[in-house]
This record gives sequence, structure tokens and C-alpha cells, in this order.
Amino acid sequence: MTATTNRRGIALPVTIFIITLMTIMLAAAFARVGAEREVAVGASEAISALTVAQSGLQRYLGMKTVRPPDGDSVRFNVTGGYTDVVARIVESDSLDDQKTMYIVRSTGYVIVPAQGATAQGKRTVAQFAQWQVGAIRRIAAYVAANGIDVQNPAARVFVSGRDSCATASTLLSARVASGSKNLNRGTFEPDPPRAVAGGSGNFVADTTGVDWNSIVNGGFVPDYRYINTADLDYKSHMVQGNATLSSTIGRGLLIVTGDLTTSGSSAGWQGIVLVGGRIIFSNGTNSRFEGLVFSGLNELLGGAPPANTVLGGSGGGTRYHLYYCSPYVDATLAALTGFAPIRNAWVDNWASY
Repeated sequence: MTATTNRRGIALPVTIFIITLMTIMLAAAFARVGAEREVAVGASEAISALTVAQSGLQRYLGMKTVRPPDGDSVRFNVTGGYTDVVARIVESDSLDDQKTMYIVRSTGYVIVPAQGATAQGKRTVAQFAQWQVGAIRRIAAYVAANGIDVQNPAARVFVSGRDSCATASTLLSARVASGSKNLNRGTFEPDPPRAVAGGSGNFVADTTGVDWNSIVNGGFVPDYRYINTADLDYKSHMVQGNATLSSTIGRGLLIVTGDLTTSGSSAGWQGIVLVGGRIIFSNGTNSRFEGLVFSGLNELLGGAPPANTVLGGSGGGTRYHLYYCSPYVDATLAALTGFAPIRNAWVDNWASY
């Protein structure tokens, strides 16, 4: 009786201990599962908050057409939540708006409708960006730092500094480097002066004020890295090397670091054209450029100078028309006004600084 009672007395505490231990282990397992779930949910919300913050940042950078004041703040409602964007000036030059540097900070808040209006996640990103204003020196309708050679008097060569689209001030028809040939052929207006020649190619290229070295070496980010003539909304198009306009008319800013060739039945551009080498007008192609055209800008890079641009050629019935057109130039420059993000200057953990 006594032995049985002792065994029962020992078994009960052991049983309670085992049950308690199992309960603790089970609770710990549930706690671990809950913690892992919270970590997973937190990571998901952090990613969602990053997406929301970046969405607001890109919307702000793309919407501004007038330089914002220091401390400008905008709230955007975006998919998944909302974002507060604040722009601060970090470096200002009152004489040149193109050198105004901003830090644009965007804080994204994730909203889960099922969990109420309280933000379930938060993330702040920031981008250093420079406010730029589209500007260009309007020296002449056509500036050829590489020089030009007008051939075949029968060819219909027409270069005009008169505004063919509005009533802006008249420009020179052409400003070309010394060594240009046969400027008495073709039609250059106004007259006088027909065209102004003189100075080295480097000198003529330098008068344009174009920072060609920066453009060629990645200092300019275009909308397209090819010629997209389907987009006529005054975007920027840049081709590294040679390019061809074939039976088409483009619009906006066209940058070609090598030679630009026109081909097909007709080809041209409305806006601003910057060419590093020469323009090759193919015989049989009716070429029409309206705006401003600069060629031979590779003179600013040193090395062998580009060959002369030939106007006229052997196709007597071919037209070579270059007109100054202020509305096309103005619209192209307006499209270049706004924020230009600084490369490698984006941070996704701004709040930790």
C-alpha cells in the first residue's frame, strides 16, 4: 500500500512536469512561427513601401516644369498607399538656374485597407537632381564647324536665317569654318550677309556653347538612345556613332556623335540637330531641316577634323532646305527644362542618416 502510494506520488509531479514542458515547447513553436510571419510580413511591407516611395519620387521629378522653391512639398496618392515628397536646395547659383542642385526626398506609406488607415509600412528614398533649363545659342540657322562645300549650282540649296514659322528675330543663314567652298552658290538669306565664314573649326564649334564633351561622355541622358520618329512630342534622341534619316521627318532634339546621313525620297527634322561629324545629304533625297542645325562639333574633342558637309552634289533636282524656325526650337528647349537626376546619386535608406 505504501509503495503504491509512493509511486503515485512520484508519477503525478512527473506528469505535470512533462505536460508543462510540452506546453512551453508548443508555445515557443507558435511564437517562432508568429515571429517568422511578422518578419515575412514586415519584409513584404518594406518592399511595398519602397515601391510606393519610388513611385512618388519619379512622379515628382517628371511633373515639374517650373523650378520649385526650397522646401517644396507634395503628397501623391499612389497604388498601395501614399507618398510625401519634399525638395530641398543643397547648392544654388542665382546666376544660372542650370546649376541649382536639389535633394528630393520621398517617404512612402503602405496602406492595407483591411487594417484601417494606419500605415503598415514606411520607407524613405532620396535622389540628388539638378534643375536644368533648356538653352542654346542661336547663332545661325546652320552652324558648320566642319565647313561646307556648295557644289552643282543647279541644285536647289536654300539656307535661311529668317524665322519661317513665326516672327522671331532673324539669324545669320550660316556660320561656317574657314576652308568652306563655293558659298556664292545656292541661296543664303538674309542677304547681306549670305553666310559668315572664318575661324578654325574649333573656334566655330566653341561659339555654339554646346558642352559636347559632356554630352558624348555620358553627361546627358536622352529620352531615346536611337531615332524614334514615331514620337513627335519633342523628345531627345541620341545615337552614338553614325545615324541615318531615311524617308522620314523627326522632331525634338537629335544628337548624333558621328555622321548624319539623309536618304530615301525625303528626310528631315523639326527642332534642334547636333552632329559631331558631317551631314551627308544623299543625292535624290529632298532634305528639309526646320529649327537649328549644328555640325562638326567633334572639333571640340580634338583629333582629325570632320570633312566638309557637301550641299548640292550631282542631283540637280534635289532640294537642300535648312530653315530657322523658332517655335520648333522653343518647344524642344521647353521639353529639356526640368529635373535631371544625378547618376549614382540615389539612396534607399535616407531616413537612417
